[in-house]
Amino acid sequence: MLTMQRLLFICIVLIAPAIYEASNAAIGSVGLDEISFDKVIKKFEATLVKFDVAFPYGDKHDAFVALAKDAKELDDLLIAEVGVKDYGEKDNEQLANKYGATKDNFPVVKLFIKGKDEPIPFDESRGFTSDELRRFIREKTGMYLSLPGCVKELDKLAQKFMKASIENRKKVLKETEDIQKKLSSKDATSGKIYKTIMEKILEKGNDFINTESERVKKILNSKVSEEKKKELGIRTNVLQSFQLLSSKHGNVIGGNDEL
Repeated sequence: MLTMQRLLFICIVLIAPAIYEASNAAIGSVGLDEISFDKVIKKFEATLVKFDVAFPYGDKHDAFVALAKDAKELDDLLIAEVGVKDYGEKDNEQLANKYGATKDNFPVVKLFIKGKDEPIPFDESRGFTSDELRRFIREKTGMYLSLPGCVKELDKLAQKFMKASIENRKKVLKETEDIQKKLSSKDATSGKIYKTIMEKILEKGNDFINTESERVKKILNSKVSEEKKKELGIRTNVLQSFQLLSSKHGNVIGGNDEL
């Protein structure tokens, strides 16, 4: 006859793997499977999904974990993971294969947007980092996620500027200058970039955003110092705050009125 202690031990052995597996998703991320996948993602305006091994690790997973934490305040965005097993019953392997994810190319990240038939793949050619993941979400959805060098208060004014008429844009520029004077030394360089971009748009029109983005991209692809790369990276991020409401991104997900 089994003693109470032995029964307790057997119960712990049986349930421990299930507890460990259920808690394996990153903090701020939801673990999905073949049954729950469609049910859950259709409830959200956008869902960023990482298809990966059942127990992920490494720099790319760490970047995804950091993103999941940063996105915690976005109610319309779900961060999710599908853990795929290549042993036993090979859980979720069929679901991953459906979206072109296999053990040969893990991790694969795709953005599912409500109303769109196909997900948008994350291009990691510029790096698989939390910054690039944030930039990807912002570009494809219009949802606000802070990027290095961006100032939330000035991002709001960038949005206001792009919506305004020519005359009102001059008023927004004045607001930007007033805020710029109060910025800390850490944000001073960024403040100048917001101001300069507004001045150039007033001078050259909305097309300046795209032409400047292309110019900066070309410089970044050339041989420049790490310090210059960092400076241009901030400029790229600030430009994207304006791009979210340019004609190129005029069809982003709702919610642009709030950052």
